[in-house]
Amino acid sequence: MTKPANECGDLRRIADEVELKIHLASMDIRDRWQALKPRLAEVERKLARTGERATKVAEDEVAAIGKALHKLRDDLAQAAR
Repeated sequence: MTKPANECGDLRRIADEVELKIHLASMDIRDRWQALKPRLAEVERKLARTGERATKVAEDEVAAIGKALHKLRDDLAQAAR
């Protein structure tokens, strides 16, 4: 094989690796989102029922979901770079 052919083969292997990592990252992000959606819906229902009487548990859950959503958003932005 010639040097350009070897380099092209190397580029193809790197491109395949990058493509796989992007696919796996998107699967991870999608899975994390799927896990967060029901938690968010449940806390929204709880808050709608309790209104201003939100319990400490609901407040903690809102904070935890918020933290997870912020991390997910930041990871999405990082993956897009």
